[in-house]
Amino acid sequence: MAILLIWWLMLAGFPIQAEQPPSYTQTYLIFIRGAQVGAETVWERTDKDGNRVVESKDEMFVTDGLGTKRMAFETTMVFVKNTTVPMRYLYRYTSGDAKDYCEVTVKGAKITRVLSRAGNVSEATADFLPGMVILDFNVFYQYDVLSRVYDFKKGGRQVFSDFIPVIGNDLQLAVTRLEDSQLAYAKGSIPVRNFKIEFIGVRAGNYSTDENGRLVRLIMREQDLEVVRKDLVPDK
Repeated sequence: MAILLIWWLMLAGFPIQAEQPPSYTQTYLIFIRGAQVGAETVWERTDKDGNRVVESKDEMFVTDGLGTKRMAFETTMVFVKNTTVPMRYLYRYTSGDAKDYCEVTVKGAKITRVLSRAGNVSEATADFLPGMVILDFNVFYQYDVLSRVYDFKKGGRQVFSDFIPVIGNDLQLAVTRLEDSQLAYAKGSIPVRNFKIEFIGVRAGNYSTDENGRLVRLIMREQDLEVVRKDLVPDK
C-alpha cells in the first residue's frame, strides 16, 4: 500500500524527499548539588543548502526555595556551510508561557535579537564581530563550537566575543587549554581535552571534550552545576 501511495504521489507531480537522519546525536544529564535535575538531547543535520543545523530539547526542574518549577525549551542553531559563523539561533519555551521565545539572526555586520516575554516583544541590535560565538548560559551543546574556534596551535588563553541572547549584547569569554587527561567512568576511561572557561566578570568553570571536540563534561562550581554525557553516568 505504501509503495502504491508513493507511485501515486510521483505521478501526481508531488516531490518525494527522503528525510535525512541526523549526522550526530547526544544526550547530557544535568546535575545541581549532585542531584540530577534535567537532561539535554542534541542532534545535527545538514539542510538543503549545506548549512549545519543543530537542534536540542532541554528539560530541567529548578528549585527556588519555595517550590520546584519545570523549565523546558527547544533550540535551533544554524551555521553557515563549512564555517563556525552562526546565521540564526532560536530559543523557544515549551513550558510556562509557550509564546516566550528568543530569536537571533546575523545579517552582514549586524546581529539582531528579538525577545518575547509574556507578550512583550523587544529588539536589540549589535555589531557582529569577527569570530563571535553564541553561547547561551542554559544550553550546553554550544560548548562544541569553542573547539572549532579555539586555535590549538596557538594554545594558551584565548578571548572571544560571546553574544548572550537574553541580554542582547556580547561579553568577553576566555578559554584556556589545560593538560589532557583520562576521564574515568564505570566502564573504563576515555581521553579528554580539558579547558578552563571564563565568562569574564560573570562566572567561570571547567569543561572537557572528546578528541572530536564534543562536550563530555562541564563543571561550574559556583553554581554547583555539572553536565555529563549520559553514557558516562553510572546506571542506578
